[in-house]
Amino acid sequence: MSGMKSAYDLAMERLGGESNELTDGQKAALSEIDTKTKAKVAETEIMFDQQLATEADPAKAAMILQTRQQQIARIKADAEEKKENVRQKA
Repeated sequence: MSGMKSAYDLAMERLGGESNELTDGQKAALSEIDTKTKAKVAETEIMFDQQLATEADPAKAAMILQTRQQQIARIKADAEEKKENVRQKA
């Protein structure tokens, strides 16, 4: 393949790993995972921001922020796991 390399390909080169070419189906699946992940993160941010807007207690607000960050991290970790599964299927 000539032309520009993806961030994944460049990272694999730096780490000394082999970069497997992805099929069009895999690329589409990865793109769909990214799109769904962005939507879930946005939905989560909106939900927690609404809770924060109505919370007057600083301790409860801190707990809401912590929970928000944990939820977003979980969403992103799940997405990465799904993406890795797609990459492994050849």
